[in-house]
Amino acid sequence: MVRCVAVKKKGSTNQCAASALKGHSLCGTHMRAKTVQIWKDVLENDIRVVKCQSFARRWLVLYRCRLAGPGVLKRKDLANDDDLVTCEESNRQHPFEYFAFTENGKTWWFDFNTIWVWSLKSHEPANPYTKVPLTTETRKRLREMWAYRSRNLIKVPLDPEHAEERLRIRWNFLCQTFVDHGFVDVTPGQLIRLSKPSHIAMWRFIYEDFGKVPALRSLCDYMLSPPLLRANSISYVVNSLRVLMRFVTYQKEPYITIFSVMSAIYRC
Repeated sequence: MVRCVAVKKKGSTNQCAASALKGHSLCGTHMRAKTVQIWKDVLENDIRVVKCQSFARRWLVLYRCRLAGPGVLKRKDLANDDDLVTCEESNRQHPFEYFAFTENGKTWWFDFNTIWVWSLKSHEPANPYTKVPLTTETRKRLREMWAYRSRNLIKVPLDPEHAEERLRIRWNFLCQTFVDHGFVDVTPGQLIRLSKPSHIAMWRFIYEDFGKVPALRSLCDYMLSPPLLRANSISYVVNSLRVLMRFVTYQKEPYITIFSVMSAIYRC
């Protein structure tokens, strides 16, 4: 049932607990009232709500700046003057599209799309300027930034159109994640040939471990749904890797999740 949208009584800031009448937004009591205050309008004028919104916005901005890395707000002493692909100058790069890391005392920065696409070319990504491998901290922060953007429907680079290339870059992503959490011997070459039946078995094992976690269970349910099970092999596997990328980045500290995924892969 839809809840009444009016305040409980005059002078109150609590929403009416009664159900709205069918086809209306108000309950029977408030339908008969001469004047009605809408709970949402009253709440918007509450200074406590304004303060909470202000704190939330501040936290989100600071969080995104932390993900962006050194130099995001003070573009000084950067190792490169412009982006490798877009050629955008450092002082014109938007803070939310900026990503940087420190290497041997120097700060290298990139447009997020540039470094993200570059990092997926190999399961051992390196700084495109110096060829020095990216640190575990940098790779984790880059994945965290991708996961945040994906969850909040912020634009991320599109995957290649060719299915084989999609498989390769998604396994690169996953193998980087596995390695950064202690599974150092895993490479895409070991996993890229996993068949559709193996992926289905993997998701069934994962469901046994995470069936009680609503958000993770929904991903398992999707991968084990009849329409997807009827899909052709390459389509199913490509989808499986896409969902697995979301699965292993759902939690900020995903070691337990990754351990279970690795266990499921070796059992399937």
